[in-house]
Amino acid sequence: MSETRRLHPITYLSKIFKSVKDNFLTILLAGFLFLKNGFNLNDIGDLIFPGILLFFAVISIVLGIIEALTTTYWIADDKLFVKSGILSVTTKELYIARIQSVETTRNIVNQIFGGVILDIKTPGDGIKLDTISKRAADELTHYLETRKNNLGDAVEEVHQPSAFQSYYQLKFKDIMLMSVTSGAMGTVLAVVFGLYSQVDEILHISERLSPLQKEIGSSFYSIAVTVILGLLLSYIIGIFVTALKYFNYELTYDGERLKIRHGLFEVKERIVVVKQIQAVEEKKSFLRQWLGYTSFRVTITSDAALESEDDNVLGQIDVLPFIKRKEGLQVMAQLVPDYYYNEVERIIPKRSLRRYIQWYWLVIIVATGLVQYYLFDKAWIIGVVLLILTFISGWMRYRYSGYEIQDNQITVRETGLFSSTIYQLKEDRLISVHVTDHYFLEKAHLASIVLRVSAGSLFTDASLKLVERADAERIYDWFLEKEVRQYEES
Repeated sequence: MSETRRLHPITYLSKIFKSVKDNFLTILLAGFLFLKNGFNLNDIGDLIFPGILLFFAVISIVLGIIEALTTTYWIADDKLFVKSGILSVTTKELYIARIQSVETTRNIVNQIFGGVILDIKTPGDGIKLDTISKRAADELTHYLETRKNNLGDAVEEVHQPSAFQSYYQLKFKDIMLMSVTSGAMGTVLAVVFGLYSQVDEILHISERLSPLQKEIGSSFYSIAVTVILGLLLSYIIGIFVTALKYFNYELTYDGERLKIRHGLFEVKERIVVVKQIQAVEEKKSFLRQWLGYTSFRVTITSDAALESEDDNVLGQIDVLPFIKRKEGLQVMAQLVPDYYYNEVERIIPKRSLRRYIQWYWLVIIVATGLVQYYLFDKAWIIGVVLLILTFISGWMRYRYSGYEIQDNQITVRETGLFSSTIYQLKEDRLISVHVTDHYFLEKAHLASIVLRVSAGSLFTDASLKLVERADAERIYDWFLEKEVRQYEES
């Protein structure tokens, strides 16, 4: 493995594909502006802005190709070296003994031509080889893992992980049930509404739909029908997107690491080192809870964890994205045994219920009144719906939120309108605990508390709003004991 090697030739096509994908919105916007204004050299001023957008998109593609042409990699002195660049040459090196995981991704181009994107990670840095042949990836992965184990044995006696064994797979029926109960509809709606006005200026959708609008009429009922059809379409698209993402999902485990593989058009494979897990989260919608299903994900932190363009910025990774809850608890107890998977004690007092909704109701009532008076005479219907939803959300938070402390772990359950999240947090992984109140809460003997853990490049919070002040103080004192112990030991 000491000889210098270059990337797979398909890398050039892969770089073009990636650059186009990264600059898709830029290219789309430039295309819209060209179509809207027309390609007329007499109106050169209208062409400057879209021309600049296309210029930077092309530059991005050219730089990607140059990077692929100049990238080489080799191994020497138990280090992996990667060199790239012409005018500005960059050389990165990783000591093999510090490598935590070697992860692979295969987009649609890679799958057609046999390429693999290799992502090699350490606690503080990482190297991505985009793209090498599958054979070269297998050889390099085998060499790195074997050499890492040998280096570990040379320094100290270390535990050799066993081969990866399958612990969980998503079957087709589970993927479909997961898709129809997912929340992808909201994302689709946001994208569609965000692009509609731009598309309408080019394709004149409103004008084409005007005959249909005349047939249906401009009544409140026609608006309701339009909204329902839009929701239905986005729901169908959301099902399709979720099914593609989690296609052929498999979780394997070797005693120290979790390997997760999934995807159809873009096959992703990543590895999570169990000892790096900062927190465990169980998230479930009330629909899935009623069906007996839930999902588990873990939170990690690493400087290199976010090099992948699609990694969650909060370092949250789906481990069991859709599973029967009883089975999921058993699997998580085997995979991450250091955590307790407790139920929480409901602790929100009744006097907090009105405080969950009163300010929201005030804003909704005022806003609805203004819209009703100046713009839309049926706005009160929307206002009533929002008041009902706000009350249900407050009731759910009051009814199900809570916490449980056992030894060095706290379990916190946050509840909203449609779903709840249960956080399993270790005392030594918490970076801060904040208790907040004000004059009126102090008089009511209430407080809010936020527990923070490091996650990805940022952090994630678990919070309990408007709990008894005694409960907030109990949690804070429990955390403070750790700080005192650490100070005394130091």
